[in-house]
Amino acid sequence: MSTQAAGVRFSLLGPLTATRHGTLLDLGPRQRRVLLIRLLIANGRAVSIDRLCDGLWGDRPPARAATSVHAHISRLRRVLHPAGSSEACRDGVLATTRCGYVLRVADEDLDTVRFERTVAAGHDLLEAGRPERAAEALAEALAAWRGDALMDAACLPFAAREIARLTERRHAARELYVRALLMSGRPGQAVHTAQDLIADEPLRESAWDLLMRSLWLLGRSAEAVQQYDRATRVLHTELGVEPGPALRRLRWAIQQHDVPELEGWTPSPVRAAC
Repeated sequence: MSTQAAGVRFSLLGPLTATRHGTLLDLGPRQRRVLLIRLLIANGRAVSIDRLCDGLWGDRPPARAATSVHAHISRLRRVLHPAGSSEACRDGVLATTRCGYVLRVADEDLDTVRFERTVAAGHDLLEAGRPERAAEALAEALAAWRGDALMDAACLPFAAREIARLTERRHAARELYVRALLMSGRPGQAVHTAQDLIADEPLRESAWDLLMRSLWLLGRSAEAVQQYDRATRVLHTELGVEPGPALRRLRWAIQQHDVPELEGWTPSPVRAAC
């Protein structure tokens, strides 16, 4: 990577931003930011002009779509290569290849990669029996989110898969955080976090499971069972299904005061990106 591009960090977990040594860079209008997102999620692979046009305009590109893309690329280069190096087109962070354009960004300069690595570290700490440190790591990872992933490209087909993937990783990290809170003896905080998760994702049975466990650990068994009833209504209304066997077993354990069943709970593995 060109030394002139050193220090540029990109944030995709919310509105797209780019900073150099802590200074926010002006990325221009939304269409230019969308173009940058398309290049960022290509993970260092070249993207052809045709694909860039398709990402911006779908099957109805304007007559001068390619010219517009070239203009946006030129302006982005001025931001990412402020010294105007003659090598910027070939060797810089935003380079031209025979296959199109490629955005070269180190892993540590992407908030998405840092998020997933920190979540993986939190999971490893939990597995190692260090729930307090795990909770700290997971709280740090979740704090990186400033809104929905890839917000500038919301509803655009090219971004749908990556948005879905990152959103699922966020939900899984939030659940893992609740588990870390429970295992470090903070069920009260876990209740609030699980409630927030359910408000966002009411169809996730795993989130209801965590809320019920948190309430049970606070000595609020009756309320935990009430939450099972609430989950049943939500699932039946939205999906036409009943809670799965894991949630049913948990309700039974709470009603029967089956302490071994509850205390024997341990976190399940979470796959994380390398």
